[in-house]
Amino acid sequence: MPEGDTLRRAAAALTPVLEGRTLTDAWFRSVRGHAPRKGMRVEGVEAVGKHLLVHFDRGLTLDTHLGMSGWWRTSQSAPSGSPKLRVVLSTEAGHAMCYAAPIIRTYLRDAERTPIDDLGPDLSNDTPRLDTVMERSRARSQSRTLADLLLDQHVAAGVGNVYKSETLFLARMHPFHPVGSVSDADLILVWTTANRLLVANRDRDRRRTTPPQFRSRTFVYDRHRLGCLRCPDSISYDPAGSTTQRSTYWCPSCQRRD
Repeated sequence: MPEGDTLRRAAAALTPVLEGRTLTDAWFRSVRGHAPRKGMRVEGVEAVGKHLLVHFDRGLTLDTHLGMSGWWRTSQSAPSGSPKLRVVLSTEAGHAMCYAAPIIRTYLRDAERTPIDDLGPDLSNDTPRLDTVMERSRARSQSRTLADLLLDQHVAAGVGNVYKSETLFLARMHPFHPVGSVSDADLILVWTTANRLLVANRDRDRRRTTPPQFRSRTFVYDRHRLGCLRCPDSISYDPAGSTTQRSTYWCPSCQRRD
């Protein structure tokens, strides 16, 4: 599932193929805005939260959001005609291809408003602005759950459904606690834990939130009814749309509701 760490790895892979190079070809199945075209120069590739940005000359930026199942990859050979293929950017160094992304759009960087202006601080950065994250956390409805707060990209960018469940397990916080019942110290712990997990996974080929001695790569995510790695209890699961908009995993003993 693409989250902040996934986008960081994608940006790192695309940079040598695109950055500082001129497009020899460009293809889009569909794009909202002005499509980059052959002859344009790529000024940079950047990951911001769950968005991958390709900055072109003339002030144009391509913004892709991978949703739940999109991905970018690079290749030296021309791409095949996959029905999931959405974007191909070609330079003399190779091809950068985006698949299954639900949001593909461009914007002008000098516009009065851009699609990323309202994003919170990026938790995949080494030192995100946690004071801003805390301020935005408290400015939101205090009756909302911690699970919902972690996924709010306007509060902090980069956390998706995997890191939501893993963060709250490591912080020993029940996912359905109302934010207003959580102390500042505990809320800071939640955000710093999410930041630590995202940073630790930026350069890994496969995401891991558990220590190497565990066979499972996650503590609770996608482990419904399996044994907790910390206690004798088993992992609970709440499906999407039941309590929150996205599915949630937690340990009822390690993360007590009270």
